[in-house]
Amino acid sequence: MSTINKIKEKFKEFKPTSWAITNKTTIYLVMLFLSLGGIYQFLTLPKENFPEVVIPNIFVQTVYVGNSPKDIENLVTRPIEKQIKSISGVKISKFTSTSQQGH
Repeated sequence: MSTINKIKEKFKEFKPTSWAITNKTTIYLVMLFLSLGGIYQFLTLPKENFPEVVIPNIFVQTVYVGNSPKDIENLVTRPIEKQIKSISGVKISKFTSTSQQGH
């Protein structure tokens, strides 16, 4: 009995894997065709499947040198917020504003 047969007796053999190892060229061709088919499908995919994503968040940051954040909020930030909220046709789900004293 040869050494290979003795090893096969000790270990279980998975037939598809053994077939793939002995038929490498067939596996290479199958992978090539699958890759080419995938690339073709990707290139011919309609653009409607990728809609434009709009995130309805607005961030306002106001910095004014020499004034306190409270004054900046009352004099600058709130009027900007009112103007942005008055824009028609825009749905805003989150509105964040920050007022800072400049250095």
